[in-house]
Amino acid sequence: MTDLLLHNVRLLDPARGIDEAGYVAVTDGVIAHAGPGVADDATRKAAAQTIDCGGACLAPGLIDMRVKTADPGAEHLEDLTTLLRAAAASGITSLVALPDTKPVIDDASMIDSLSLRATRIGGARLFLYGAATHRIKGKAMAELGLMAEAGAVGFANGSRCIMDSMVMRRVMAYCGMLDKPLVQHCEDHNLTADSEMNESETSTRLGLIGAPAIAEAMIIDRDLHLVRMTGARYHAAHISTAEAVESIRRAKAEGLAVTADTAPPYFLLNELSVSTYDTAFKMAPPLRSEDDRQAIIEGLADGTIDAIASDHIPVDGDAKAQPFGPAQPGASGVDTLLALTLSLVHRGQISMLRAMECLSLAPASILDLDGGALIPGAAADLVLFDADSSWIVRSAEFQSSSRITPFEGLPVQGRVKGCWVGGAPVFTQG
Repeated sequence: MTDLLLHNVRLLDPARGIDEAGYVAVTDGVIAHAGPGVADDATRKAAAQTIDCGGACLAPGLIDMRVKTADPGAEHLEDLTTLLRAAAASGITSLVALPDTKPVIDDASMIDSLSLRATRIGGARLFLYGAATHRIKGKAMAELGLMAEAGAVGFANGSRCIMDSMVMRRVMAYCGMLDKPLVQHCEDHNLTADSEMNESETSTRLGLIGAPAIAEAMIIDRDLHLVRMTGARYHAAHISTAEAVESIRRAKAEGLAVTADTAPPYFLLNELSVSTYDTAFKMAPPLRSEDDRQAIIEGLADGTIDAIASDHIPVDGDAKAQPFGPAQPGASGVDTLLALTLSLVHRGQISMLRAMECLSLAPASILDLDGGALIPGAAADLVLFDADSSWIVRSAEFQSSSRITPFEGLPVQGRVKGCWVGGAPVFTQG
């Protein structure tokens, strides 16, 4: 018997290039049938539950490949329960957490513990990056092999760049042997120490210390030489500059195993947002120039940038309620990921299928996760959303405990109506 039949949907399958009216049938937690048109009589009669979706969009569940969790270590900001349930309410069926928790996720026992806790909570699936270096200090390689055995989907150094080239070479060599991607925060900290925003005429006018945009591409260019040497899979996280986009474009043309993601602030905002000294706009990397923003959009449109992540960072309100300089960078991102990405679709800058590719298929491919495709046998991780439903971003209404956003008051379109993980409902609108 079919457990669930979702019909009268706008079927969005980036893996097969399908964007048309269709249906999905789910049996035992996996997709049994999915395709354009209507289900046959046998499938309809066998369905234990049938839902007429009224023409809403049905797509593979979103995979958010860059989230910082405050649990363990700062659960008062956000714990796993609120994070996973907020993700489900936002159409995210899988999220991948960075290792810079307290304690750092740099051994197999931490991965085992958090993974087990997540399975008891429900909501979105939780995957974890292992720390690339011990205590994410960038000085010595962590136990990558043991963490890979425990289920780490890749390795990252949190929000700190691995500056030591020899350490980076060793980490890449081991990642290559383990066939796991290395996720790099691309920033030359020697150039950006004590910086407060992007270096430009605007930073001079505002009297804030600037971080030069070239600090991002310099690290990427160094790392690409090491990719050629080691053959590692390299992923540049939350890129924000035109120079970085061009470096990634050249690397892909060369055939290197290089991928990249960005986040909504870098394709929707620029450095002029900082002019009010509102600390909600303090990011890491910082908001860049308008030319950089346009380059990020172009990189998403032509496939140079593979994925879009929320870059969700729970921030203490007291750490933001300070002058701009000492304020902590970061903001919430889970609750707004889908709607902000759809803004590119509504503006005609990317197609709906390309948006779904960036949010599901590409992250799944980069991290070797099951997802991103509506094909028989795939896990029934699904999101149903109304692409045209309008709402106003109000942080007080977020499901996440993290309530700081640079998009406060922004009108957006795109509201989640339902979300399923392994065929089980984890969110229903209302």
